Amino acid sequence: MGDAHIVPEDKEFQARLSRFLVSLPGLYDHLFVMGDLFEFWFGFKNYSYEEEYGPVLEAFRFLASEGIQIVYLEGNHDFSMGPIFIRELGAWVYPDAHSFQVEGMRWFVTHGDLVAAEGLRYGTYRRLIRNPLTYGLIRLLGPKRTLKLAWKLGDMSHRVYHTPEAYDATKYTTFVKKKFAAGYDAVIMGHTHRAGVITYHVGDKERFYVNCGDVKRAETYVTYHPDRGFEVQKGLEPLA
Repeated sequence: MGDAHIVPEDKEFQARLSRFLVSLPGLYDHLFVMGDLFEFWFGFKNYSYEEEYGPVLEAFRFLASEGIQIVYLEGNHDFSMGPIFIRELGAWVYPDAHSFQVEGMRWFVTHGDLVAAEGLRYGTYRRLIRNPLTYGLIRLLGPKRTLKLAWKLGDMSHRVYHTPEAYDATKYTTFVKKKFAAGYDAVIMGHTHRAGVITYHVGDKERFYVNCGDVKRAETYVTYHPDRGFEVQKGLEPLA
């Protein structure tokens, strides 16, 4: 799940998402967060984000205590996840893409924002945001000043970089097929806010392009079960 772009004012949604999350133990053993769950997150050393995202963080703590492994693929709005996720929650955090071996399948998992970035201003924007000099400036500004700036820059980012060109389906299809040719059985992404599971037949095998969609506006996410495969789910009612 991912791409909720949660802001502090989303109290009702945070409560709804939290009730859903705490219903997962006993049904699933891993939770993959595909990036941009938060509108902004930078892992400051001594800042808890309780004021902004308290209900969701409490739900994550419950999941960790129940033995669910949280896997976080950083997005373009949440990065350098820091001590809360890595040390407190024991999450596996990946700044970009990562490969997983699951039930004999090779999964290529990434947020997906760089797939269609070639030739766009966005590529330059992301390199500017995700580099050590910028991280140092963010730490110098501190959490409160950074957050004020982040809300303003977030609005600009949505207007300028969340465009049809940035979600060019042709580029995503080309990217997925290259990964299949490299031996991956499934390519799993977010970013486009468009949920789906597309099956490709490559030789004598089925391969899958999976997108988890938007867990806030569309309330979509994707589940995986060895017997049923990948399935798009809709709605955030507690599962148990």
